[in-house]
Amino acid sequence: MPIKWSTVGVSRNADEVEELMSSIRPTLWLIREKAEELKRIPHLPGYIDQPAATMASKVDSFNTYMKGYVERIRNLIPKEALEEERKAMEYGSQQSMI
Repeated sequence: MPIKWSTVGVSRNADEVEELMSSIRPTLWLIREKAEELKRIPHLPGYIDQPAATMASKVDSFNTYMKGYVERIRNLIPKEALEEERKAMEYGSQQSMI
């Protein structure tokens, strides 16, 4: 049964998500670092320490989840269909010599 959605479009969008993640990763690590720094403030009550710890943990989880989702999407793209669509696009963009 032929695929009715663009495998190339899905692949390109996954690439874009990956690029966006790479661009925001330094900011996410700064957020994590600040949350860890906050936790090191002396005599910090637990009701502040706990959300700060959760914040740091959520940044780690977010990075891991996003990487996993992009990888999962890539693995779900039928490889043969992706190659066929890429070839069709390549041949379709070539001008005829006639």
